[in-house]
Amino acid sequence: MSLLPIDRGSFFSGEHWPEGLPMRLHYSGGKVYTDFTLDRTFQGYENVIFGGVVFGVLDMVMWYAVLMGTRKVCMTRKTDMDFFKPVMCGSPYRAEGEVLRVEDRDVWAAAWIEDGSGERYSQATALFRQAKGIDNGLLKSRLDFTGVSPEIKEVFLSALP
Repeated sequence: MSLLPIDRGSFFSGEHWPEGLPMRLHYSGGKVYTDFTLDRTFQGYENVIFGGVVFGVLDMVMWYAVLMGTRKVCMTRKTDMDFFKPVMCGSPYRAEGEVLRVEDRDVWAAAWIEDGSGERYSQATALFRQAKGIDNGLLKSRLDFTGVSPEIKEVFLSALP
């Protein structure tokens, strides 16, 4: 298991967003995962996490899975989302994601949210494509590598030449 760097500027992992989700992501066995419990700050309906937040968590997990799997910074191009059961406020969950396949410039990834017994609450699949025109220096400056292994740090730095 290896801790992944956080993006200080991200709502989903950034320290500059006190009202955001301070997710810590890990990489193991070709998959990215995070364990989380959200409070009522993120509810849409009474005690139910807003679907956009659920999707955001899954998109973040897939983004990291794509970077780890391809060593490229890619952006989400198209998604398909399924909601099976409501993700509830105050309940512990795990979001997990992986690369499904790579074909030329296209990368397909999947992510899902499940409870401690492995029951799936939601899932997403997405098509990613290598990012163009991003400022690699800016992205590098936003990454916090505290607690990250040298190997994982090298993966990120090699993706951001």
